[in-house]
Amino acid sequence: MHGHKLFVAVLLASATAVGFTMPVRSPAPVAAAPAQYEIDPTHSSILFRAKHLGVNYVYGRFNEFSGSVTYDAEKIEASKVSIKIATSSVDTGAAKRDDHLRSPDFLDAAQFPEAKFESKTVKKKDDKNFTVEGDLSLHGVTKPVKLDVEFVGAKNWDRFGDRAGFHGTFTFKRSDFGITFSTETLSDEVSMIVSLETAKAEAKK
Repeated sequence: MHGHKLFVAVLLASATAVGFTMPVRSPAPVAAAPAQYEIDPTHSSILFRAKHLGVNYVYGRFNEFSGSVTYDAEKIEASKVSIKIATSSVDTGAAKRDDHLRSPDFLDAAQFPEAKFESKTVKKKDDKNFTVEGDLSLHGVTKPVKLDVEFVGAKNWDRFGDRAGFHGTFTFKRSDFGITFSTETLSDEVSMIVSLETAKAEAKK
């Protein structure tokens, strides 16, 4: 009996010496959490254009906005975007025209000081392009819109932190939002460019 125990002990010691042991199962990989970013307004732009008198495009921008982006590269449909815009910050480079755009004829910034977009779905076209559908709230009306969005790039900078960029475009009819003043001189259709540089909250500078 003692000889049997001695044989088993020697066998186990030999197996250990040559590395013949039961494999240790590694834990299942944990999926990376979606990256949470905030819009950096200093390096972002929200632009628009409308046709004037049917012969030329007039361009403008909004200077004050904020928001956030949730980006999940592994599961694009889990991504989200939320943007808030101060309508009084409209800027076309002409003070008199800007005052008119802020008036009840157009944006009515006193009554509706904020426009916003909230995404509902994000669908992947390819590695760099997505379709984002969501609700645009403007002039007291909320309507669905669809954006074509390009993922411009991402990089972790020593100085500027973790950054990601997104470039979106869409069109809408202002009459759908109750802005019907003078559609014969200024087009009903408005095109938007939403170009966002975003930074993780701890990385903003």
